Amino acid sequence: MVACGAINSAVLLLRSASDQHPNGLANRSDQVGRNFMKHMSTAVVALSAKPNPSVHQKTIGLNDFYWGEPDFPYPMGMVQNTGNVKGGMIPADAPPLLAPFVKFTPETVLEILAAHSTGWWLQTEDLPSADNRVRVVNGQTHLDYTPHDVEARDRLIHRWTSVIKNTDKHTKHIIPFGLYPRTLQPLAAVAHQCGTCRFGTDPDTSVLNLNCQTHDVENLYVIDGSFFPSNSGVNPTLTIVANAIRVAEHLKQRLNVASVRELSSELSMV
Repeated sequence: MVACGAINSAVLLLRSASDQHPNGLANRSDQVGRNFMKHMSTAVVALSAKPNPSVHQKTIGLNDFYWGEPDFPYPMGMVQNTGNVKGGMIPADAPPLLAPFVKFTPETVLEILAAHSTGWWLQTEDLPSADNRVRVVNGQTHLDYTPHDVEARDRLIHRWTSVIKNTDKHTKHIIPFGLYPRTLQPLAAVAHQCGTCRFGTDPDTSVLNLNCQTHDVENLYVIDGSFFPSNSGVNPTLTIVANAIRVAEHLKQRLNVASVRELSSELSMV
């Protein structure tokens, strides 16, 4: 069983090359490490003239724009709260235009800004691409990644910014030009990683079969986010857990059948 996460599971297989598996374990298809996906995530901070007294702010999530909008019939993603904004977070998350000024802002002022802030987390699905991949070069791990659905992400940012302006007069009044601080998550933020060993029915285009067993090695299973053939705009954890339970049931049945066969064979020899 391999369950190291999409990046390190691929690295483990690629580093396990041998005479039988010169391109890496279970990599006859050259698909191990390919189709790496993570979410395109954006943190948006809305500043208001009114203070935000909420203690537990990470309580709202909505999918109103998940399937797009009338002039854009494609998935845009989900919106939820980030949790409470703290003064110390503002300098790190400030957009480039404001960064030089925020850097020298007194801590008390930053705390006041934080008290008048509401944080939002916007998350768009990542499309699979064979060129987005994990590689091992001279023993070092390399991650090649280029976002492929930037328009959907940008539309979601624009739409949610418009919603905030239209529903909160105080926010609209204090930032009339829509200058909302926002942070696009860097490549290092790979908490929702998936792909790299996707499953399928064709051994030439996939690493795993539908039970997450590698096509090339009978007794090797990969049970983490690596099996995803595509991504969604929501956290993949529950899907990973559900799939692991499904594969566990498959293995239990397989082991039970093997035990019965072994017992039958022994009885026939008596």
